[in-house]
Amino acid sequence: MENIIELKEHKKIIKFNIWQTCCYFIFYSFIGCLLETGFGLWSKGVIESRQSFLFGPFCIIYGIGACLMITFLSSLKDKPFRLFLASCLIGTISEYLMSYICEKIFHFKWWDYTGMTLSINGRTCLYFAVMWGILGVILIKYVNPLFDKLLYYLKSKIDINILKISVILVMGFLIFDAGITTIALKSFYAKIINDFDLDIKSGEYSSAIIENELFSEKNMVLTYPNMQIAGTKYNNTSIAELYNMEKTYYVQVFSENTE
Repeated sequence: MENIIELKEHKKIIKFNIWQTCCYFIFYSFIGCLLETGFGLWSKGVIESRQSFLFGPFCIIYGIGACLMITFLSSLKDKPFRLFLASCLIGTISEYLMSYICEKIFHFKWWDYTGMTLSINGRTCLYFAVMWGILGVILIKYVNPLFDKLLYYLKSKIDINILKISVILVMGFLIFDAGITTIALKSFYAKIINDFDLDIKSGEYSSAIIENELFSEKNMVLTYPNMQIAGTKYNNTSIAELYNMEKTYYVQVFSENTE
């Protein structure tokens, strides 16, 4: 009997943790998009898209990184130096793997740190490893405890089923968004090959979907202004430059303060 009760309690904990983890993923993916937009404004003087998918202001590498840090590093909350180092490691591995997987699947790269200190294949570098470490300390020590309090407050004020349905709907939207984005990126790659007569294989996807205005090359470049071709002899070729849109894909706020 005791074993049955313990099993039920265990299932409740798992169920709640899954719901809570989804909340973390959604919230920090959104916050990550804001941070990336702010970083672009600070480093380039422009407001440009930094979202992961075609629809919705979400940068999922931050959601993934935050979930991993909260899951594995919360016990280091009172050990800031260890927390910093562990956050550097998790952030660096997450960034590297995300870059590698996206390049293999889509044949595009969204960032390139080649030339920066201790860059690893252009996928990650020392500077951003340190940034991940700082973000991890801020997340675990300050931000996530406040977000947890907000979640508990909402649970006390709103029917838990309503909250769960809301989270399910947002996660469903993200899954749909990821699916549409995958098809669009594959088709966009095929279109680039056709438009510029590149002698590389386009895979099984047709470029027809890109003929739709919603998925046109203009909107693709607006959504992914820093995207480059990856993994071929055309490696590091800017998509914005290919379509002669490198100066029209963002809102200029003030003069660029970088190279």
